[in-house]
Amino acid sequence: MPTSRGFGIADFERAFDEFFDELLIDRWKCGTPAVEFERAQIIDHPDHYEVRVAAVGVDPAKIQAEVSGQRLALRMPDKLGGTLESSFAFSDSIDGEASTAKWAEGTLVITVPKKKARRIALNH
Repeated sequence: MPTSRGFGIADFERAFDEFFDELLIDRWKCGTPAVEFERAQIIDHPDHYEVRVAAVGVDPAKIQAEVSGQRLALRMPDKLGGTLESSFAFSDSIDGEASTAKWAEGTLVITVPKKKARRIALNH
């Protein structure tokens, strides 16, 4: 039975199901590492960003990090055989070539240097 706005009970039930599928089931499928992955810390230093991601139980050799433009993308396996992905956007331009990553006690630490502004000399 449609309402005055044309949104019927079937539409409501479908929206309700999609909401709970996304909220509960998709998070459950990812397992515990997804929760840790979502808790990434980004520390803004004057000359670089430091990204810290807890990834207990993940093989560091299977973690992929990629810098492109002003974005850092991370991919790592989850406990169920899938892949967790996340990306971080920075307000400053970053130097992907000079970025480094290290692994210590279940935590991935990525250092992403900020690109310095370049002055352009004016020819008179």
